Amino acid sequence: MTFEEFFAKKKIDLSQLRDDNRLLYDEFSQHYAQMGEKSFDHTKKFWFNKLRKQYALMEEEEIAVKDQSISAEILEELSPHPIETTVSSKPAGFKPRFKA
Repeated sequence: MTFEEFFAKKKIDLSQLRDDNRLLYDEFSQHYAQMGEKSFDHTKKFWFNKLRKQYALMEEEEIAVKDQSISAEILEELSPHPIETTVSSKPAGFKPRFKA
């Protein structure tokens, strides 16, 4: 996983972070390259909530809304007519497996 993919997974807009706080971006980039994904995640975990609030990734929300609307349209196309269910006139009741 790349540095950019990692921050997309954490729902943090990396371009906004780079524009607003270049020193922090450079530090994170250097540490990610040295540590790797898991170690970076564990050591910088306390930063992510604050950064997620400041630099929220908006693309994720837009894509999710589009996916939901597309899936709703597909479902409507697949089942335009509601399926009618018939009610059986006989009650199911108890049916013995063998005669006594």
